[in-house]
This record gives sequence, structure tokens and C-alpha cells, in this order.
Amino acid sequence: MTHFRFPIRVAGLICLLPLASCGWLSDSGPLKRSIGKDSDSYTLINVTSQADIPGKSRTYGVGATPPSIKGQGYSDKVRSRDSLDFIVTDLTEESPFHTKGEPYKFGPVEVPEDGSISIPYVGAIQVMNRSLSQVSADLEAKMKPVSNTARVTVVRSNRMPRTANVIGEVRKPGPIPLERAGITSEDILAAAGGPSDAEHLYKYTLRRGGKDYNFDYLGYRRNPFVVEEGDLLTVSADTDNRFHVMGAIIKPSTVPFPVPSPTLADALGAATGMDERRSDPSGVFIFRKGNPDLVYTFNLKDPRSMHLAQRFPIVGNDIVYVTEAPLSRWNRLISQLLPTAVSQAGNAFARYQTN
Repeated sequence: MTHFRFPIRVAGLICLLPLASCGWLSDSGPLKRSIGKDSDSYTLINVTSQADIPGKSRTYGVGATPPSIKGQGYSDKVRSRDSLDFIVTDLTEESPFHTKGEPYKFGPVEVPEDGSISIPYVGAIQVMNRSLSQVSADLEAKMKPVSNTARVTVVRSNRMPRTANVIGEVRKPGPIPLERAGITSEDILAAAGGPSDAEHLYKYTLRRGGKDYNFDYLGYRRNPFVVEEGDLLTVSADTDNRFHVMGAIIKPSTVPFPVPSPTLADALGAATGMDERRSDPSGVFIFRKGNPDLVYTFNLKDPRSMHLAQRFPIVGNDIVYVTEAPLSRWNRLISQLLPTAVSQAGNAFARYQTN
């Protein structure tokens, strides 16, 4: 009788196949039975009723109205770098401002930082933080020693725009003109096109007078404030509003909160659900960092757990882990080992025939 001998390593590979079903060969991610045991490093909570569900995932409303430093962001009163024209009408021929039917014009004059402007025949006059009508009245009063009949009109011919800035995760970052009084925090966010994604995924930081004032999305919405010149609003990602989905999931990834206060059901849906070919619905775990660290376990084969999953709150940086079904591990291991075993057996048989 002719005997055919397999190489030892081929026979060894074939012998290893039954061990896979016993979990002897490791795979990526922990097994259900290894998680579902008491451990000194975490507290395991089997969620089977409403009493096992912790409180809400996160409370919002951080932030308060910042103190005013400059007052209104826009004012009609004269400020530095405004350009003013002075128009004097005087019908008295002896007046130095009489120009034979044409008004006497002086300007344009750019207002300096100290707000003092020198007017011919009058001298220096203070215009800073005064309305145009107030400047006109003051100038007429100062002209009395020269002419009792002079009438003055002050016109602003140019004004440098005052702005606030919005930067970061908005659709149109950049300077926002403060073109009227009472422009609010909501106005400048809207003028910048709003956040790049859902507003709850961001935090908002106002820098005013060298100090930072922080808001979450709800605090920013609930505490509107009047914007001042030079304000800087930064919109950045709120890293506390994301979680991680791993294991036998269609799309394992780090996921932004789909809603401000997501549940386990929201989390699984945001990751496009469990992989039906690989997942074990009886082994769904939520790993939560804390003191102590917690691991919540769900058996989603139980219809009652499906309702609990719709109430279980997810908090920032939770890890949602779906274990893999034992049969799936077995099938994948077979697919990995069997081609190798068959190939080596074929090579051995070919060598046997040539001998």
C-alpha cells in the first residue's frame, strides 16, 4: 500500500482548527465572556431594568453674559478716525465766515485720538464722543465773539468701520462690521454663516478685554450679549460631545453626538448599526471612565433591553463595544487557516508524485 505523508506543520494547522471554537486562538477585541466577569479594575453593571440606568448624559447651559467694557459696539457719536466737514453759513458781510452767498467750508478733518480739532478763528474744539448736533451747537457758541449770525452744520463724510471677529468652525469666518447699535452674539454668529455642523458639537469662546468667556451651545444661545468693537468669538469642536463605537459594527469609528443627549440606540444608529453577520447582540458593552470605571452590559436579544437602550444615556468618550458571535470567529479563522493548509498539502502531494 502506498502511504502519503503530510508535513508536520500542515497536520498541525488542521489540528488547531477545533481549538478555535474553544477560543484558544485570539482575535481582535475582547470576548463576551472575558468582559462579563467581575474585575478589580472596573465595576460591571448588567442593565436589565430602569433602575440600572444612570442619570442624564450631560447638562448644558455653561456660560454667562460677559461684562461690558466699551458699551455699544456701534454709536452715532464722533469717534477717532471719523472724517468731519464743517459748513458755516453767515449772511453778515463783516463776518470772516461770509463768502458772498456760498457757505464757508472747512474740512474734511480726520478726528485724532485725543478728539481735539482746531477750527479757524475759533481754536481747538473737543468732538470725541459727542453727537454731530452737539458739536454744531458747541461750535456756534464758540463763534459768538466773532459772529453772532453764524450757523454751523457738521457732517461726517467718512467713518472707519468698527468690527468684531468670528473665527474657527464657522462657514464664513472673518470680521463682522458693527453697522448699528445693539448687534448681539447671535447676530455675529449668523453673519459668519453659523457653525459648520450641528450647534451642539461646538463650544464658543469670547475674548474681550484680554479675558476669555466660555459657553457651550445652550449657554451661548441662552445668554445673548451686545457685541463690542474688538470682540473675538472662536467656535471650536466640543471634544466632550463624541463617543467611540468598536467591535462587530458596520462602521467602527469615533462618532460626534448625533443629538445633544444621545442614547445607546442613537449611538448604534450613528455607527450604521451592528454587523448582522458577525455581531452577538447578547454582548453589547458600554465602557465608561470614572471613579470607579464602569462597564454596562446589554443583552439586546431581550426585547426589554431594546427599550432600555432607547433610555440609556451616552456620555462623552464612552466606548460602545459589540462583541462578535463565536460562529463568526470560527468561520473567519477557518477562512484564514484552511487555504494555507490546503496549499501546503497540495505542495506536499506534488513533491510526493515527483519522487
